[in-house]
Amino acid sequence: MSIRFALLTVCRVGLGGLLLWAGFAKVGETALFALTVRAYDVLPHALIHIFAIVVPWMEIVAGLGLVAGFWTRGNALAALVLLTAFGVAIGINLARGAELSCGCFGADGTAASLTEALVRDAVMITAALVLVLVRRTSFGLEGWLSDRSGSE
Repeated sequence: MSIRFALLTVCRVGLGGLLLWAGFAKVGETALFALTVRAYDVLPHALIHIFAIVVPWMEIVAGLGLVAGFWTRGNALAALVLLTAFGVAIGINLARGAELSCGCFGADGTAASLTEALVRDAVMITAALVLVLVRRTSFGLEGWLSDRSGSE
């Protein structure tokens, strides 16, 4: 195994794991997540509740796909879109001087400052971007299915 494949696998599984953690932490706390989203004051109020319901499931689906190595580029692209939107919302509130808990991982005691959340988001965006741009990663269902279909 090359260092390149090892790093790509760490990016894929690490990003997928973080998305799963974030999604599962919020999916059972929809009302609390909706309050957090409202505090960011970047979405119209009519969209807040649907956002609070849909986004955790998007994180879970993308996270599962990344951890499994299935549709890696598509799931990484979905993660990239979500993380970029989160980064923009965090940046807007930093510019406003707001003092919010990021709400990234629900109410599980990992409340990060907005600055810490933006740094973490930038690292995750970088991992997602790398996975979108790379043609193939290792040790995933895509590689296994591709190898099996090529050998028959």
